[in-house]
Amino acid sequence: MNDDPNTHTGEAPAVPQQTVQPEAPAEPPPGRTGSRFALWDRVGLILLGGLLLVSQFVPEVGLWRWWPLIVVAVGIRQLFGPVRGGWTLRNLGEGLTTITLGVVLLAQMLGFVRWDVWLSILRLWPALIVALGFELLGKGTRSELVRFMGSLVVIAALVYGAFVMTPTRGWPPVFSSAEATAFDHTAPHVSRIMEGTAEITGAAGDLTVGAGRDFVRVEGRSPFTPEYDVDMDGRAAVVRIGAGEGVWGPMTPASELDVRLDRSVAWDLDVNAGVSGYELDLRDLTLTALELDSGVSDGALILGEPGPGGGDGVPVDIKAGVSALEVRVPRGANARVVMSDGLSGIETEGEWEMQREDGRRIYHSEGFSDRGPFWDIRIESGISGITLSYH
Repeated sequence: MNDDPNTHTGEAPAVPQQTVQPEAPAEPPPGRTGSRFALWDRVGLILLGGLLLVSQFVPEVGLWRWWPLIVVAVGIRQLFGPVRGGWTLRNLGEGLTTITLGVVLLAQMLGFVRWDVWLSILRLWPALIVALGFELLGKGTRSELVRFMGSLVVIAALVYGAFVMTPTRGWPPVFSSAEATAFDHTAPHVSRIMEGTAEITGAAGDLTVGAGRDFVRVEGRSPFTPEYDVDMDGRAAVVRIGAGEGVWGPMTPASELDVRLDRSVAWDLDVNAGVSGYELDLRDLTLTALELDSGVSDGALILGEPGPGGGDGVPVDIKAGVSALEVRVPRGANARVVMSDGLSGIETEGEWEMQREDGRRIYHSEGFSDRGPFWDIRIESGISGITLSYH
């Protein structure tokens, strides 16, 4: 008897089913990646490294000023979107925003717009709230067009803040033949002059101010014509000193300005630091008032004993700008520092008493009393780091 069931039914033998395995994704050809820009990425790194290497051996070329072109290049790549995700209006918005940011940075580095451009743009911060609203609305409605409108708001804020709100200086030449020329001016001490007003303007470079025996002594170097004017009238005098104004290009040399003022005169000072590193060592000067616009800088303000005020503070008004600033007063001197709340951080070295009042931070030096002379320092904060210390 045949036990094979197929002989009784006449059916063909069953064929076992085979599991179909999904095809593995094709491997990219050797030497290529999944990105259409992989080759250009590598070429870009080679070019960037080569340019930076050249700038190390030929620093006069000033290639470092062109680094924002990297930001522009990133924006151009964003315009095309991801390789496999498909292009959308969002890619266009992100790319144009990055390119605009790079152009503003480039204009700043080449001197087309002033270094306080970011303070102008910061005043338009509500535009970020509007852009965020478009972004959230676009996500909720799944509308790329609405999200693209948010990018346009950011682009408009960058362009308006940089090129409308901030005064421009004219596009500088790519290569400049300007050379820094030394200068030296001196006005001798005049015994009848008891009061003086001095306006001092720095530039892109180093600025130092201190006390001297001459009425005014100015030394330095500048690629432009320096300003020097002394007008004496009776017991008072007006002094105007500056490193000079001009178009700063990538190869324009930095300026140096050193100013010494008569220690026997009571001075009302107005200092604009510009784009510089500065030190105002005013310990041996008698001040009736001081205004300091720190600009975009890294500097120190060193004060001496406050002059006689009969209970009235000696005013020191500081616009912090985009800077790092250290304010030093003599240990034991009376000083009050009033700082408006903003994007600035403040640190103290030594004993300072802090309190908040009407949205402001108020610092008093150790053992402060306003019954005698004191420094009345008011700081209008920008984007800066400020340190209060003693000497």
